[in-house]
Parts: sequence; C-alpha cells; structure tokens
Amino acid sequence: MNSAEISALRRKFIIIATISFFVVITFTAGMTALANQYIMRAQAGHALDLIVENGGDMPEPSASARKLHATDIFEGLFAEFAYSARYFSVVFDANDNVRNVNVNHVASVDRGEAIDYAHAAVESYNKSLTVSLLDMGMTDTFYYRVKKLDDGGTMAVFLDCSFQMQVNHEVGVTTLVICGVGLVGCFLSVLFLSKRAIRPEIESSRRQKQFITNASHELKTPLAVIRANTEVIEMLQGESEWTRSTMSQVDRMDGLVQNLVMIARSEEREDRSAMGEVDVSNLVIESVDPFQALARQEDKTLVCEVVDDVRMMADASAIQQLVTILVDNAIKYCDDHGEVVVGLASPRRGRVTLTVSNTYAEGKNAEFNKFFERFYRDDEAHSNEGGYGIGLSVAESICTRYGGSIKAGWKNGMAVFTCQLKSV
Repeated sequence: MNSAEISALRRKFIIIATISFFVVITFTAGMTALANQYIMRAQAGHALDLIVENGGDMPEPSASARKLHATDIFEGLFAEFAYSARYFSVVFDANDNVRNVNVNHVASVDRGEAIDYAHAAVESYNKSLTVSLLDMGMTDTFYYRVKKLDDGGTMAVFLDCSFQMQVNHEVGVTTLVICGVGLVGCFLSVLFLSKRAIRPEIESSRRQKQFITNASHELKTPLAVIRANTEVIEMLQGESEWTRSTMSQVDRMDGLVQNLVMIARSEEREDRSAMGEVDVSNLVIESVDPFQALARQEDKTLVCEVVDDVRMMADASAIQQLVTILVDNAIKYCDDHGEVVVGLASPRRGRVTLTVSNTYAEGKNAEFNKFFERFYRDDEAHSNEGGYGIGLSVAESICTRYGGSIKAGWKNGMAVFTCQLKSV
C-alpha cells in the first residue's frame, strides 16, 4: 500500500466515522423532538377531554387528585395543569347561533376572535368528520376539539399550547446546537486519532517495501553465481538442454527481481524536482514506436491515435513507464492477427485520458476487476505468456499517484484499459 492509498484509507476512515456519528445524533435528536411533540399532544388531548366532558370549563381538581403526585405522575400533572391551562370554549345551538362563549381563562383571544376560531373549527369538522374525542385539530398555537351535543348544538374547545411549543422549539434549537458542536468535536477527534488508527498499516507497508527491496538485493547475488557457473559449464562441456533450462530460469528470476524493485519504487513518493510540464502526446508516440516492430513480427496491427499538444505537469519517465506497461500488455494478450489501439485525449486542461485496447475475443466473461491485483494470472489467457502479473499493478500505482484512476473493461470484442490522469 503506497502513501496515496494510505491517505485514501485515512480519509475513508474519517468520513465513515463522522457519518456514523452524524446518523446517530440525527436519530437521537429526531426521536427527542418526536417524543416532546408526542408528550405535548398527549397533555393537550387529556386537557381537552376534561374540558369537553365538563361542559366547556376545566373541572376543579379534587383533594384526592392533588395527592397523586407520588403514585400517578400524569394525574398529578393534570391536577396542577388545571390552574395553568389557557383555554376558551364556544357553544353553538342547533341553528349554529352562538349560545355561550367562555374566554375567562385566556388573555390572548377576545370574544369575537374566539367565535371566529370556533366557526372555522366547526366548519372543518362538518366537512371532514375527522375531529372527534379521539382526534384533535390544530390552528395557530391552539389544539381544539369539536363535540356534537345531545340537543343538536356543537361545542368547540381550544387549548393554547404556545408556551409548550416555545419550550419545544428552544429544546430543539439547543439540541441542534449540541449536536453540531458534538459533530465538530467528533470530526476533530477522528481526524487526530485516525493517524494512530492507520499507524499499523503504515508500518506494515514500510516493512513490506523494505522486505521487497532487501529480498531483491539478496536474490541478485545467488542468481549471478548460478548464471556464471552455468556459463562456465557451457564453455567446458558445451551447451545442453539442462544448461539452457537453467539459463532460462535465471533470466526469468532476473525479470521477477526487477519487477519487485519496480513495485517498491512505484510506491515511493514522487520526486518533485523531476516534475515539469511535459508534452504527453510526444511521450506516448515515443513510447509506442519501439513496439511497432514487435507488433509486425507477431502479425498484429498497432495503431496510435493521439491528439496533438496534450500537456500536463508530470514526471516524463512515469508517463513513459505507464504507456510501456499498457502497450506491452496489450500486444502480449492480443488475439492472433488482432489490433492494438493507443488513444490519447485531453477533455480538460490539466487532465489526460489515455486508452489502450486490444482485440480479445474471449474477454466477455473475464474478471477485469482482478487484473490489477499483484501476481494475478488468468490461466486461460496468460498460460503461456510468461508474465508476472505485476505490470498492471504498477500502472495502477502510477495513475493513483497522479490523482487519477485506471479501469479495465471489454467492449465490441476489445479489452479496453482507460487511464485518467491530472497534473500534480
């Protein structure tokens, strides 16, 4: 795992932890708001029931009800509520004429306003028939209930809940502020602790790269000795099947060691001193040209479709390495008598799209998402090619280093590798 991947892992950890905390506090705040709303509505409903059942006036709490604080919290609460409730009631006769108006327990509404509120509530009740003793309506800051009387008249009772609504609003605002502060605190904490969380991964990556580098150097010496001894044997006894096989395996091991070194170097930080504005168009052409002879030798067609004067800030050697890996891979796994197409475009300044495709008739069911795994080998497609399964992993590392990505897919009988790069 290179430094870019470790940074991406840290960002992902921070995002997931912050989102998780946000979901939890949002759920908690929402449930708190719903609970407050439910309690306020339940209190209002109970109070309206008492007023309606008492003919439009709050009944006086009995002496026994005043003593229920310790045994029944709701009864005790509503016993006290009788003294603080702000309500009014209006009674209409069977002909919808006002028979009685009680505004003695509210200061914010006069007689005329009470009648207007009652008319609107009764009209809504008659139209919808949804307001009953089990259901409340609401207008402005008043909860209300409408009841049909035995003599054909109608009673409308209103309870002012503005104080409770204000309290709920203040609680809601306070909750949001606390949640916001908590979210910021969580983000800062995770931002700080994430360095410790990924420290084992950084150490593991460092040891892995150190091991690869050390192993590569250690392998060079015995390989050199085996090669020298085999050459001496060939000089003394002549070339044989056994010496050819030994030299072939030594060459293969040399290639593997070089690829291991290339992996370790690909994960190192880019040397900024090597950066500069490069002509990517010329780099691609120069990197593709040496493969023309190889393509003709294998009876394959190599086509280069490059847009002129595509430039970006980059290390020229990294771009050439990327093109070389992809073109070499495309020629190696291209179908017999097939075609390899290299394309370059620049959809926006500072951004480059490089595509390398090759004829691959059997690629419809290939697992392209695994092609970038180190040492991955598709047995059917790669059985006789002698590859190491490392090149595409290095190509992915280069693309990541330049803030881009590489994707593989199959379309119209062609395996297509698409690289997105941007200036660093």
